[in-house]
Amino acid sequence: MKKRTNELVRALSETFEGEPWYGDSVMRKLENVPYIIGFKTCNPESHSVAQIVGHLISWKTFAIEKLRNNTNYDIDIDTRKDWPNVEVHSQQEWEELKRKLVAAQSEIYELIDEKKDDSFLNEKVSGKNYDFSHLLTGIMQHDIYHIGQIGLIESQLKKKETDSGVFRI
Repeated sequence: MKKRTNELVRALSETFEGEPWYGDSVMRKLENVPYIIGFKTCNPESHSVAQIVGHLISWKTFAIEKLRNNTNYDIDIDTRKDWPNVEVHSQQEWEELKRKLVAAQSEIYELIDEKKDDSFLNEKVSGKNYDFSHLLTGIMQHDIYHIGQIGLIESQLKKKETDSGVFRI
């Protein structure tokens, strides 16, 4: 039986492309971000929306590799693997980056679907001190955290870009 697994997939999906109670899902939030601000930051020390999307892809890739039981795959915090240098300079590049994010999320769903029952959720993630339930819940929480960050960047840049015509008000 896959009751816990199905509930987890539903929650992952709601956060990523659904209609969560707290506001926009990841993809709904990204649909509202014009590509022209994808590479901009609120201040020099912050990440751009494109970099955050690259970061989300990195951690979804981590989950994918762990669902494949890849013991050797890991990400060190604050490295290029954790925060890849992603730049977006055209609508086409922006759409391609979002497609990569959707593809990574879809692969997580596919790998979870291959599991026979809920028992895998209690198995330790290779090379880690936590189980798959914790990992997948963490991926969802990670998405939620960065939805807020993207929203903050969007609202700050909207104030700066209103006169440029980037945002329709």
